[in-house]
Amino acid sequence: HKFFRPISVGGASALIAITSLASYALGLVRDRVIAVNFGTSSATDTYNASFLIPDILFNVFIAGALAAAFLPVFTDYQSRDKTEANRIASSVLTVGSLNIAILSVILFIFMDRLVPFVFTTATPQMQQDIVFMTRIMLPSAILFSISNALGNILMSYKHFISYSISPILYNLGIILGILFFGKEWGIYAAAAGVVIGGLLHCGIRIIDTFSTGFRFKPAFDIFHPAFLKILKLMIPRSFGLIAWQINLYIFAIVGIRIMEGGLAAFNFARNIQSFAVSLFGISFATAIFPHLSESAGKKDFSSYTDDIQKTIQRILFFTIPSMVGIMVLSGAIVNIILGGGVFDQNSVKLTSIILFAFAFSIPFESINHILARAFYSLQNTITPTIVNVIAMGMIAFSTIYLAPRYGISWFSFGFSIAYAFQVVVLVILLRKKLQGFNLKNFSFSLAKIILASGIMAIVLILSEPISTMMNEKLADAIRICIGGLSFFAVAYAVKAEELNSIKYIFAKLLRKPINTDSKLPSA
Repeated sequence: HKFFRPISVGGASALIAITSLASYALGLVRDRVIAVNFGTSSATDTYNASFLIPDILFNVFIAGALAAAFLPVFTDYQSRDKTEANRIASSVLTVGSLNIAILSVILFIFMDRLVPFVFTTATPQMQQDIVFMTRIMLPSAILFSISNALGNILMSYKHFISYSISPILYNLGIILGILFFGKEWGIYAAAAGVVIGGLLHCGIRIIDTFSTGFRFKPAFDIFHPAFLKILKLMIPRSFGLIAWQINLYIFAIVGIRIMEGGLAAFNFARNIQSFAVSLFGISFATAIFPHLSESAGKKDFSSYTDDIQKTIQRILFFTIPSMVGIMVLSGAIVNIILGGGVFDQNSVKLTSIILFAFAFSIPFESINHILARAFYSLQNTITPTIVNVIAMGMIAFSTIYLAPRYGISWFSFGFSIAYAFQVVVLVILLRKKLQGFNLKNFSFSLAKIILASGIMAIVLILSEPISTMMNEKLADAIRICIGGLSFFAVAYAVKAEELNSIKYIFAKLLRKPINTDSKLPSA
């Protein structure tokens, strides 16, 4: 078997779950390296603020917009004419990466004028540091535009290996940058690590494309019907991403203004919260997306609904206990992951307050990923974008008007409320397409998850005296393990069918070969 090869939805779910775990574990190691060396300081605020302009460039013009629009159209053409599909993919790759490259050069030249205009609340020295660090990071936007386009092409071929490994390599690049250049360059080493990580992220996907039927030939077929259709589908999604980027800008401005290290604490908390979202929400939704696109293309809404329901139940099985566990142990989790060096108890307390509020959003943000892809597979990017923009407006209101008055935790409380709103509205709007959704099965599944999570919370609270018996971090780690075991024990006792997902992942990982024709077992 080739290392890079097509993988079924079941194998893909297992692979993405495992590599997401590895990637986010390494991401937390990355955050620890940054926290221990720089803490919640103005230097870390500068580093986080410097991502803003490259991220706007990348996300608005190519990333999520392309992910939403490309796959359903490309999959449709692949089933009819592979040569034509390759031409379309080459055009998207050529035009997208060229646009990002041109915009990057323009931004590089005018960065010293742009930053003081964008970051008005930052000090002159901080503005100067953001200019320098952003210029270092700009090449990463070009690398990620190429890598993201290749990732979507690889997904259409059901090649998930390099797609899954590349985020691990990205985090590794940042860690290596800090370890090798940190003493000499300070926080700038992290910015250099972003570029190193981008090279690794893109490089492995380039290698993987040689094992597919795709062959890149520079093309500018911008008037091709498929290219125009992709562009048409991208535009609404771009508005949603613009709304999110505006929120990131608001987080940066308000966070810097409220307190030194506020933006850094928010980003550290967000990264811990997103561990569960990415591991379960994004990984399961990504794995099922090509199959949703196929089912929608064939008008097979029975399979389409079945895949959505199973995926939602699996996501809730993992994210509800994650939410409860983080709420009960927010301080312990922050201390284990980030505590030490210049990341003192004040940093731990500030970050854990924000993390507690973030925990509420975990199930809702995770479910949002599968619901959005359910619409994208129908080649409908307008509906989820409108709902998303409204939700982003709610987050902006909370950040601007409530956080300065009631505390920085309203950054994440507003985030949680907005994602809950988004899920409710998307479910209502999607219900007509959900043929045969088994509400009874869903209700029983949810009741078992809530019961197991509730008992886990009680066990975690009762286990608190362990902290007085031994080293604090060791005690916290033991409590996390006890909580996890109690959840799975209760889930096993009440025969929660989602446990099959874990058995399946371990079977794929440890012994059984990946069958390219199989699907995930029933939830």
